[in-house]
Amino acid sequence: MEFSKPVMDMIEHRHSCRTYEKRFLSAEAAGRINTVIGGLRPGPFGGTVRTILAAATESDAEALKGLGTYGFIRNPAAFIIGAVREEKRIMVDFGYQMQVIVLHLEDMGLASCWLGGSFRKSRFAAKIACAGDETVPAVLSAGYPAAKSTFRDKVIRLGAGSDRRKPWSVLFFSGSFGDALEERDADGYAPVLEAVRLAPSASNRQPWRIVFDREKRAFHFYLARTPGYAEGAKLGGGCDLQLADMGIALCHFEAAASAGELSGRFQSMHPDLAGTAAGTEYIISWTFGN
Repeated sequence: MEFSKPVMDMIEHRHSCRTYEKRFLSAEAAGRINTVIGGLRPGPFGGTVRTILAAATESDAEALKGLGTYGFIRNPAAFIIGAVREEKRIMVDFGYQMQVIVLHLEDMGLASCWLGGSFRKSRFAAKIACAGDETVPAVLSAGYPAAKSTFRDKVIRLGAGSDRRKPWSVLFFSGSFGDALEERDADGYAPVLEAVRLAPSASNRQPWRIVFDREKRAFHFYLARTPGYAEGAKLGGGCDLQLADMGIALCHFEAAASAGELSGRFQSMHPDLAGTAAGTEYIISWTFGN
């Protein structure tokens, strides 16, 4: 992943934007976004997201007609829509690839917001011509951020807990789930893990847990499911967004590692760690120095 701005600066600055300026997306910006979409590498599991940009431009002011503003979103200049088969690994790759787009939007000075829900039969699904075995787990709104946040935006942000992040002791461990990982013991990966800690997630649940395995020179990623969250989403016709959250975390980890010139790769290892809690499932590992 290559960006013109420092990755950590973008991650720390970026926030969910729900109110945008009433402004068309420039032709240059639309072109750059389409270039990003066209150049997306496969996710950690090798899957790809079929993605389109639906943007209101001066030459195509009607591009967003019928899509609405989706609840609390005002004046978006564009939506990025992705369609995938609803499978465990593909959902992780969906979150990863869509967050790559989010970082590129931030790099371009554009704001964004994840909109999760059930879009299988929505106008978003129709816009991307969603196939029978596909679903649209979430879409991204994008545009030029309004100069000031509205009172409504602040209330929504407060209610979602967007400014509250879990501490290191809850998210990152050393050797096993019983021992919290201290920043000084992360072997140069402290900024990378901080980038994960700051990643967005559905309802700000931060379901990722990472165990540093010094012996195997690996970081093992686990999904610690929020009780009832996935079941509630399924009952409402939605998707398993906590898998997409894991993809977002993997994106931030890799982007920050690359920026810090820390080489490595994602691979499946299936470690047998002591103290793994019920409802926690292994996703993938990042190995380095091998």
